[in-house]
Amino acid sequence: MDKRKQILIVTNAMTQEEVIQIKNATMKEQPTKIEVKLSLVHVIPRLPTCYFSVPSMGVVVEKCHDEAKKSLTDAGKLLGIAKKDQWLISGKIRTDVLRLANKLGSSFILASEEQIKELQRSLFFKNIHQYALIRNINQLERISSHL
Repeated sequence: MDKRKQILIVTNAMTQEEVIQIKNATMKEQPTKIEVKLSLVHVIPRLPTCYFSVPSMGVVVEKCHDEAKKSLTDAGKLLGIAKKDQWLISGKIRTDVLRLANKLGSSFILASEEQIKELQRSLFFKNIHQYALIRNINQLERISSHL
């Protein structure tokens, strides 16, 4: 059995309470022989390039990027995750999170309920079970038992 588990956490729409739940759940696992590696991802929706000709859209995009970066950084600090394991990507949650999970070799993807529903709508969802189990943040106790 693999002693190392990679967990990808989607920070879109994640509350501070959920981050604390993750921290508490991973701290419980520290005494075990299983190594848990956490990575964070925040997905910024990709806008069509035609919107960038509107001057006010540049401000909106910059504000969205800054808020996403702050959310990612705050969660990373609270969970003690290095910058190299924090991913800020532009695209769609349903495809780009699954692609990153595959690239990292993730055992689990943690996300809020809204993002779970988005991931399940992916055309690649049937294949995701080969390399990642999708769980809700509120189910951390069950995930801990799988580790």
